[in-house]
Amino acid sequence: MKWEEIFDETIQEIGATESEIHSFCEAINQPLTDRELSEVFSSQSNPFHEGHDLHTHYRHFDAKKWVLPARPLSSSFLDFLRWSNGGWARTGKREFGFFSTFDLREMMLAYHIPQYMPYAIPFAFNGGGFFYLFDLRKEPVDDEYPIVCAAAGNLGWNPDENAFVAATFHAACIGITNIEELLH
Repeated sequence: MKWEEIFDETIQEIGATESEIHSFCEAINQPLTDRELSEVFSSQSNPFHEGHDLHTHYRHFDAKKWVLPARPLSSSFLDFLRWSNGGWARTGKREFGFFSTFDLREMMLAYHIPQYMPYAIPFAFNGGGFFYLFDLRKEPVDDEYPIVCAAAGNLGWNPDENAFVAATFHAACIGITNIEELLH
């Protein structure tokens, strides 16, 4: 695939090496490390002030129970990472701030995606606080997973919390509409 021909504009990063791709694919679905568990725990805080009826009912969620998707990522996405390991691109009004192999897992855990959208893997932001995510709840179709979008502050699988973007990674990249319009 000639990724440079897909987008109207790009800021390409150096592509991932085969070693980086291999390490990334091995690490993306591994259980959380003790350090990661500690970071997730410390990132949570009670949203209800003391004296609020719900303050005493708040409980941190248990990231030890998170299940990370153990499915292989699509060949097209891995091919893209070989071309540009992260970077920025735009097609029409559709903008991508792609995550690299080095920061994708960190973004997934920082936003607690396994808590709110189990079996989703984020791969980019749109520039306006909306994630692009692979939906890995079902087996891939022809090596591809559906792409959905969700606001970083309202993640979930309910119909009002995410929207279908495209059936494949490539189709998401050639779309021209701003994904924020899909959720309204």
